[in-house]
This record gives sequence, structure tokens and C-alpha cells, in this order.
Amino acid sequence: MKTILTTSISLLLYLLPAVSWAQFVTVSGYINDNSNGKALENVSIFEANSGIGTITNQNGFYRLVLNDSKVNLKITNNGFKPLVKEMEIVSDTTFVLNLEPKLFSKKDQKKEPVLHAEASPNSKKSDKQKPDSK
Repeated sequence: MKTILTTSISLLLYLLPAVSWAQFVTVSGYINDNSNGKALENVSIFEANSGIGTITNQNGFYRLVLNDSKVNLKITNNGFKPLVKEMEIVSDTTFVLNLEPKLFSKKDQKKEPVLHAEASPNSKKSDKQKPDSK
């Protein structure tokens, strides 16, 4: 019994430093519209190496807690050009990023259907027409 207890404690003490070596880094910041500087809400931030992602809040703020220092961020939002950032981070980092709006050509824009209405004059019963007989 004493041998099992000693072995268990030795194994626990051996593995404990490995748990403390795991390094967590926090990547946070704000995402704004490059054209007017306004904060962008619901922008997708995805870290490709870990598969962890989030979206920005109403103030354009986001935060990711990652367990690896190699970061591959993919930032996307409809109507804006996607942004990819690859880097190695050694401590908690804050980024303020600006997304550029996509410029659509006239060919890319969907045309809204145009409604056409024409008014036609109602024909009046002339004196020549006979009234319906009952």
C-alpha cells in the first residue's frame, strides 16, 4: 500500500510541472470600418490553428484565449474584404484593426426589380348598349 501511494505521489509531482508549462495567450482588440472609423458588430474572428472563434460585440470588441503562441487569425464580415494575420505571440496582445469595404462594380450589384404600372381608362357604357334584362 505504501509503495502504491509513493508511486502515485511521485507520478503526480512529475506531471505537475508539465501542466504549468502550458502557455495561454489572450488576443483581443477592436475592429473598425476603415472608411468611417465606426466599430463593426458581428465580425467573425477565427483562429485556424486551434479552431477557436468569436464575433465582435456592438463596440467592435473581441477576445480570444489561445493555448498556442502561433496565431493565424481570419477576420471576415459581409461587405468587407477578409483580413488574415499570421504571427507568433509571446504575451497577451491587443490589436485595433480596420476592415476595408468591398467595392462592387455595377455588374456585381444586384438590380432591384422595377415595378411598372399603367393606368387604362375604364370604358363607360354607352347609350347604344342595352341594359341587362332580367
